[in-house]
Amino acid sequence: MSWSELVREALGGAGGGGSAVERFSVRPGEVSARVLGHEVSLIRTVWEGPEWDRVGAALASQPLFRARVLAGELPEAAARVFALLGLDLVPDGWAGLVATCSCDHWDGRCAHLGAVAAALGAEADRDPFVLTRWAGLERRALVELVRGLPGGAKGSSSVGTEFGNGGDGDHSREHGETGIDVVAAQARTTNPLSPAGFWSSPVTPPPPPLPEGVGDRVRAVAPGHVADHLPGFDRSAKRYSGTGDGT
Repeated sequence: MSWSELVREALGGAGGGGSAVERFSVRPGEVSARVLGHEVSLIRTVWEGPEWDRVGAALASQPLFRARVLAGELPEAAARVFALLGLDLVPDGWAGLVATCSCDHWDGRCAHLGAVAAALGAEADRDPFVLTRWAGLERRALVELVRGLPGGAKGSSSVGTEFGNGGDGDHSREHGETGIDVVAAQARTTNPLSPAGFWSSPVTPPPPPLPEGVGDRVRAVAPGHVADHLPGFDRSAKRYSGTGDGT
């Protein structure tokens, strides 16, 4: 799916009205344009630093994504990584936007808004980083973010099969999607950048306190050789012997 198709799927069937757009610009949080003399604005939520950290961790951990981003490219399949992190490069539907137009058409969405959506899709095909800018991060900042994070393991490069560098059948696509799911799940963890923290064992909690006298009650019904090895009790206490002779 191309970037323009992603925009069309999220914001509906915008026709070829992009040619009516006289001025078009994108900055963090807002797409602004002039369409047939009317001022149009598409305002969205801007992601904060923690969200971008998760995106950077996900992209950096996959060799193919890392290489493409560092080369100044953003492959279409990266949209799935964003989506799996709960972050949509294009808000899913007009309800996720504050859309305004200076025209007097108040009964539903006007054609000017559709024309700007179409222009946004066309611009994303030329430069997909226009979508990251709209969400709050410029191309250079995203590239530097990915560059500064540790790369992923070689085994995770199965995602690359989606881009035609290692098989194109259903098996390849299945493994490619699985790789994206895995990296997105890793990026949702509390500390996605610490393998040592992932592999370290948690601190073992102390044993709960035993009620007073429980050792004597357990020992009273246990054979002598079992009572000798019961953990957590005071071994100085008198042991019970089933023979009655204290041995």
